[in-house]
Amino acid sequence: MRFSIELKFVSPKAKPVKLKIRYQEAFLYLLKSGLSHVDPNLFSYLYRKNTPKLFCLAANFPDATFYADSITLGEKNNAYWQLSTADAKLGLSFYNTLMYLYKNGPWPFGKCLKVIFGSPFQIKEPVIVTNEIKVKTLSPLVVRKDKRLFLSGTKDANLEQFNQVLQGNMQSRFKNYYPKEISHMIENMTYLPIKTRKTVIKTFDINIESTVGVFSLTADPVLLSLLVKNGLGIRTGSFSGCLKVIH
Repeated sequence: MRFSIELKFVSPKAKPVKLKIRYQEAFLYLLKSGLSHVDPNLFSYLYRKNTPKLFCLAANFPDATFYADSITLGEKNNAYWQLSTADAKLGLSFYNTLMYLYKNGPWPFGKCLKVIFGSPFQIKEPVIVTNEIKVKTLSPLVVRKDKRLFLSGTKDANLEQFNQVLQGNMQSRFKNYYPKEISHMIENMTYLPIKTRKTVIKTFDINIESTVGVFSLTADPVLLSLLVKNGLGIRTGSFSGCLKVIH
């Protein structure tokens, strides 16, 4: 299940709206606030313990200008969220959360701003029947080798190492939730960059090396579908690893 929702930001000043470049924390605070009201048990399960996030998030800022420490929004002062998961029950809870945010706004955002949620709508997802797909990142792909070392998947990277680490990241996320057959499929998964570049995510209090752009994934169609719906890599619940299939 994949949903999209528009956010409109309201400022008491006539100047263009600016957001902090580390927007993820504030966006997640809104999502957590809604979820804690709609489904307290799910909120506790996801956020009061170290639970792998079997969903992914992306944010898009139409016509925005990005600076080192801030984002100046476009003329409409809006942004879009996407939220995707392969778990129908989880997806329903998130839909109800987005509806709660839509019906009970506007919500305070920072010191001076308010944000108004639009009504969420479901995005039709492609049916994957091939062993190879071409995708682009809707939010940066984060691959972690250890606690302090993150890898980017560009053409000049060590792709053998990158694939091994990416497979390990996916094993850690999926192993307790899917059958062993999925684990075997992950072992044969291959990432190949097409048009990618390295970027740095400024999230919370750390800077994280990551990858954006277009790449191909080769794997069993069942696994490919799970990767597109749940997100690729790690930190997918913090606006990373959300993908769109392109043809």
